[in-house]
Amino acid sequence: MQRRAALIGLLGAELVSTVGSRMSFLAIPWLVLVTTDDPTKVGVVAFAEALPYILAGIFGTPLADRFGVREVSIGTDLASALVVGAIAAFGSGDFTVLVVLIATLGALRGVGDKSKRVLLPPVVEASGTPMARVTAVFSALNRMAMVIGAAVAGVLIAWLGPVGAIWADAATFAACAGVVVALVRITREQNHPARGAQESYWQGLRTGFGFVRRERLLRSLVGMMFVTNLFNQASAVVFIPMWVREHLGSPVALGWIGGAFALGAIAGGAAFAALVTRLPRYATLVIGYFIGGAPRFLVLALSDDLRVALAVSFVSGVAMSSVNPTYGLLMFERVPRAMQTRVFGLTGAITFGGIPLGGMVGAWAVETLGLSGGLWLAGAAYFAATLTPVFGWRLWQQINDIKGKAAPDTPLWQEYLSELGRRMGLVDTGPAVPVSVTLAYAGGGWTVTARRGRRRLARPYAVSSAAALQHVAALELPDVYETVEQVHLARRRAAEQQAAAVRANLRALESTLTELRAASAQWPSGQPGERPR
Repeated sequence: MQRRAALIGLLGAELVSTVGSRMSFLAIPWLVLVTTDDPTKVGVVAFAEALPYILAGIFGTPLADRFGVREVSIGTDLASALVVGAIAAFGSGDFTVLVVLIATLGALRGVGDKSKRVLLPPVVEASGTPMARVTAVFSALNRMAMVIGAAVAGVLIAWLGPVGAIWADAATFAACAGVVVALVRITREQNHPARGAQESYWQGLRTGFGFVRRERLLRSLVGMMFVTNLFNQASAVVFIPMWVREHLGSPVALGWIGGAFALGAIAGGAAFAALVTRLPRYATLVIGYFIGGAPRFLVLALSDDLRVALAVSFVSGVAMSSVNPTYGLLMFERVPRAMQTRVFGLTGAITFGGIPLGGMVGAWAVETLGLSGGLWLAGAAYFAATLTPVFGWRLWQQINDIKGKAAPDTPLWQEYLSELGRRMGLVDTGPAVPVSVTLAYAGGGWTVTARRGRRRLARPYAVSSAAALQHVAALELPDVYETVEQVHLARRRAAEQQAAAVRANLRALESTLTELRAASAQWPSGQPGERPR
C-alpha cells in the first residue's frame, strides 16, 4: 500500500505542478499586460521563460545525476515557490526585475520537470504497475491538468487579480515539494546514478549527446516531433485565430475549438490507458498521427463550418492521445537509467524547440500564401513528417519491442502442432518460429537459454563472465557492453578478494604448522606422545 501511495503521490504532484504552471502561463502575461499595456513586453516575458527552460533542460540536468534526482526535484520546487512568490511581490514594479525572475523560474522548471520525470520509473517498479499504463495515465492527467489550470486561472484572475493567482501558483510548487518529501522514497542507487557520480559534468553531458547520436529510432522520433510541434503551435497561435476571425468573427469560437480538442485528448487518454497493454504501439502511433495531424489543417482550408471544425478537433484530440504516452514509454524503456536526466533534457529541448518557431512560421505562411495557402502548406508538411515511420517501418517497428509489451500468447499446444505440421510438410504455417537466445545474469552467474517461441530448446547453460563479455562485444551495443563489463569487473574484483583471503588463511595455517613442528621437536624421544614437563 505504501509503494502504491508513492506512485499516487508522484502523479498527484505532477498534476498539481501542471495546474500551477498553466495558471502562471495565463496569470503572468496578464499581469504584464495590465501593468505595462505593452503586448511586446508580453512576448519578451514568454521568451524569457522559454529559452532558460530549454537550455536548463540540456545543461542543468547532469547536476541531478550528481546531487540526486529526488533532492533536485524537491529543491527546484521549493526554489520555484520562492521565485513565483517574488514575482507576485515585485513583478508589478521594475520590468527588468520581472524578466530576471521569469528567466530564473524557467531554468528551475527546466531542471525540476526532468528530475520529476526520472523519479517515475523506480516508483512505478516498486508499485508493481505496468509502465505502459502509468505513462498513459500520466499523459491523460497532464492534459486534464492543463484544462483545469486554465479554468482555475481564469476564476482566480477574475476573483483575486493576477497577483493573487500568482501567489496561488507559488503554493502549488510548495505543495509538490511536500508531496515528494512525504511520499516518494527511492534507493540510493536510483537517486544517484552510478555513472553520473563517477563522471565530470562535461563527460556526463557528452555521454548524453553520444547516446542520442547513436540511437537512430530516438533521433528519428525526436526529429518528427520537432516538426509536428512546430505546426501544432502555428495552428494554435496563427491558423485557428485567423480562421475564426475570417469565417466566424467571434472569439468565443476559439475557446470552443480548443475545448473540443482538449476534451477529445482527455477521453482518448482515458481509453488508451485502459487498452494500452493490448494495442500494437507502432500501428497506434502511425494511425494516431495520420488521423489527428494533417486533417486538422486541410479541413480548415476546405470548410468554414464551426461544427465541422469542432468535430475534427475532437477526433484529432482522441487520435493524438496515444502519441505522448508512446513517446514517454519509449524514452523510459530505451534510455539507461543512469542517463535519463541528460537524455530527457536534450530530447525535450529539441522537441520543444519547434514551439517558439511555430508562431513565426505560421505568420510567414499566412502573410506569403494567405490563410488557405498556409493551411495547405502546413497540412502537407505535417503529413510528410508523419510519413517518416511509414517509410522507415523497419526501424520504427522497434517500438513494438519495448519491454513490458503484453502481446497475447499463442497457446503452447498450438505452437507444437504448428511446428510439427511445418516440419512434416502437412501445413504451411509461414516462416518458422524464430529461435531466441537469451543471456541472463541472476544469482551471481551468467546463463544462456535458447527458445523457439515459448518452448525451451535446452537447459540453461552456465557461462563465465569473461565469455559473456566476449559475446556481447560482438553485438556492437556500447551501453550493454559497458553494463556487462561492470558486472565482469565486479566479479573479478570479488574473486581477487576471495583469493587474497584464502592466501592469507594459508599463510596463517603455515605459520601455525611451523610452530607445531618446532614444539614437537622439543618432546622427549623415549616417551612418544608425552609433552615435556
